[in-house]
Formats: sequence, structure tokens, C-alpha cells
Amino acid sequence: MIEKKDIVEEIRQDLSNNKKLDKILKDLEYEANLAKWAHRFSTEEFDKNVTLSRKLFHYVLSTAKDYRDYVDFAFYISKKDGLEDNNLAKEAYKLSVTKITLLRDLRTVADILAKEKDSFYDKEMAKSIYSEAIEKATIVYEYLTIAESLSDKELLNDKKWAKEVYEEAIKISSTADEIETIAQSIANEDTLDDDKWSNEVFALSSKYKND
Repeated sequence: MIEKKDIVEEIRQDLSNNKKLDKILKDLEYEANLAKWAHRFSTEEFDKNVTLSRKLFHYVLSTAKDYRDYVDFAFYISKKDGLEDNNLAKEAYKLSVTKITLLRDLRTVADILAKEKDSFYDKEMAKSIYSEAIEKATIVYEYLTIAESLSDKELLNDKKWAKEVYEEAIKISSTADEIETIAQSIANEDTLDDDKWSNEVFALSSKYKND
């Protein structure tokens, strides 16, 4: 395992005349922005110091604990203007899922993987994680937020699957407020943008108001 003190020493030597040295050393001291610096070391900004970049990325991965640590690592190590290591990024995203305990965090990782960007993304991987999130959903809000992600134009843009998840949310609804919230979401132009179905769902709220 690479020791932080060894990386610090190498940075001091390689970047002794760099104006950002103090900021880098301070971030290392507080374990902040390390994946971001590792990426920057691999770019033109630092004369593509790939050796130093990989050493710092290795340290970041070896000390990762929270799912966010793995996501951060994956995002930066796969950026196209840097190492573009998609294989390591994919493995890191897989590890991030094993660290997740909250369903909302599972959806967050799926959202990140579904969105096209200048670093690793994988819509099939995202689908698998969304499926896992749906299986674990137990309340209306959880189904609702997953449906909104599935229908998002910048993510999977899968209206059919989103509608199936909205239907699950409707099935377990027990209050007029829940039904009305679902109806509003269905009508939103960023999700299904379906006023007809939204009105039909909204009409169901009267059943709960009259009970």
C-alpha cells in the first residue's frame, strides 16, 4: 500500500516550483479533493504526470470508505482529458453500490451512471441499479423519485418503464396527498408530461378524501 507520506514527499520534489503546491499539500493533510488533484496531475496543467497521478489515485482507492469516495474516484479517473481509465472506474462504481445503505443513494449512483458526460457512464449498469432500487422501494416517495429518474431526458429517458413504476406508486398510495403528488409528477414536462393520465390519477384522490 502506498503511504501518504511518500506521496507528499514526491509531490514536494516534483512540484517544488509550482504555485499550487501549498494548496495541494493542505488538501492532502485534510484528505480533501484528492481524486480531483490526481486527475489534474494527469492533464496538461501538470505536464501529464501520469506516474504521480496513478499513485495518488491508488491511495484514494485504498483509503475509500463511503460510497461517495468510490464515485468520486470513478468520476475523476475516467475523465477524457486525463487517464480515461474506464475499467477501474467501472469497478469503483460496483464497489460504491456495496457500500450503500439508503435507497436514495442507490438511485443517485444510477443517475450518475445514466448521464452522458466526459467521464465513464454506462446506461446498462444504471438500469441494473435502478432495478435494484425498485426491488427495495417500500413507500410512495421512493417509487416516485425512481420514476422521475427513469423518465428524465438527460438520463435513461425510458417513459414506458417510468410509467410502470408510477403505477406501483399509485397501488400503494393511502392518502389524497400522495395521489396528488404522483399526478403532479406525471404532468411535469421533465418526466412523462402526460396531462391526460395526470388528470385521471388526480381524480383518484377524491376516493381518499371521501373515506
